[in-house]
Amino acid sequence: MEISVSNTFTHEAQCARKVNTNQDELRDVVVNAMKKIGVKPDQIKLTDDGRVELEHPSDLKLHTLMLKMEELGLNMKMTKQTLIEIN
Repeated sequence: MEISVSNTFTHEAQCARKVNTNQDELRDVVVNAMKKIGVKPDQIKLTDDGRVELEHPSDLKLHTLMLKMEELGLNMKMTKQTLIEIN
């Protein structure tokens, strides 16, 4: 049996949007920001459907990334999910 628990939080940027790009360009901005804050390239995976996946990111780097996105005026929606397996 599995129990899935999720929590979603939407954060509206407090400043004007400084990046006016399409989804591909936005993905490049995000990936470049990740590299600048020290996320190793082998931890970043780009999927065919346009998603960016991170393997084992530190909480500090994720928080720093969110601050960088806020500085650019980008809104964020964060969902944290916990999956509990009971055998």
